[in-house]
Amino acid sequence: VKGADAKNAWHAVWRDAKKHRSPNAGWPEAAMAGALGLALAGPRSYGGVLVDDVFMGEGGRSEADSIDIRRALKLYRVADYLLIALFALVSVVVIVA
Repeated sequence: VKGADAKNAWHAVWRDAKKHRSPNAGWPEAAMAGALGLALAGPRSYGGVLVDDVFMGEGGRSEADSIDIRRALKLYRVADYLLIALFALVSVVVIVA
């Protein structure tokens, strides 16, 4: 996907995913942060209560703008299509075998 950095995404996943308080959410969040060059998560406020989490990714910006959101959605769609194609291929192989 244009504007996404696969190498940085992998680097962010291996470095940051395990730091997330959710054992599952850290993987995609770190990958997206790395791919888009953002620093996601981090300290934030929910209903006036400060949540002191670590950042995912090393990006220079920690606030996504509308262009980042569009890039993230495109990246998500491409990844989703690839996953669907993989499952379709595996299904055909299993049925034929």
